[in-house]
Amino acid sequence: MYPIPQNAYIAKVLVPVLYGCEQKSALHAAHAIAGDENVLLTGFIYVPDDQSLSTAAVDARKLRKTLKQLYKVKRGDKWAQVNVSHNPWGELVNVVKRESVDLLLLEWPCHFEALKISVAEVLSHAPCNIAIVNQHIGANIRNVLIPIRGGPYAELSLRIALSIHNSNNAKISSLHLFSNNFTRDKDAAFKGVDRVLKSLPEIKQEQVITDDPANAIFESAKKYDLLIIGASARPMREVPSIGPVAEKIMQESQHGVIVVKTKLPYDVNPASEEAGQTAISVLVDKWFAENTFHANEFADLNICSN
Repeated sequence: MYPIPQNAYIAKVLVPVLYGCEQKSALHAAHAIAGDENVLLTGFIYVPDDQSLSTAAVDARKLRKTLKQLYKVKRGDKWAQVNVSHNPWGELVNVVKRESVDLLLLEWPCHFEALKISVAEVLSHAPCNIAIVNQHIGANIRNVLIPIRGGPYAELSLRIALSIHNSNNAKISSLHLFSNNFTRDKDAAFKGVDRVLKSLPEIKQEQVITDDPANAIFESAKKYDLLIIGASARPMREVPSIGPVAEKIMQESQHGVIVVKTKLPYDVNPASEEAGQTAISVLVDKWFAENTFHANEFADLNICSN
């Protein structure tokens, strides 16, 4: 079968390696999503404005050594870069743009503290697709849960889950929550993504009736190695946030959690069917990936002409 195109799965993941952080969870997530060959690591050291950057020379040498040890495939010195800066987030954004990164993985809370930036600021100025992970993602991800109702980040959640399935053969389940006063009009956003899920045999669908979505997700996630959940969808004029449900789970869960947000600003009603339709491109990309063949695959066929 022809190699899977870059846009079918997550192709390149960047994990910043911050001096003073372990970032084990982010590294486990990156390798599970993109495979060892497609993980890019770059070092960053923050120096206060009132200090000379040269004061970090010794720490920079240590961090370069750490970077080389963290790579699971052989890399040249180019891939063990360390950025010493008064503004590490700005340096990180430059790396993302220069390397055309598909997904930036940030571990909460250590990366945010070391980069001297808040979650809201990162979500407001995302240079690419963002995934925020907690500290409990292990090296062996066997099953993944995606609570999904068709919001703007459903597509990214699906891509990440399918990438993990592709790399690790992890099982995927989707979770659709209904309230006790459920009506189809209130669930319009799910219609688009529901058509996608029905065409993805890799994903087992689960449904739960509840008036407490945060607790329902929290309890369901206990059975899985990893939960992938979208950040709260807000109009562009509002301050972005991961949302109360995601925040509660990030703080309290002892299992792996990834909160995702796409790069592009979102100005579509998250309760509309239009929002759910965005995930259809996942199915289209996947179909082409699995049904497109290279001409060389037919080289051994005897073709007869009349």
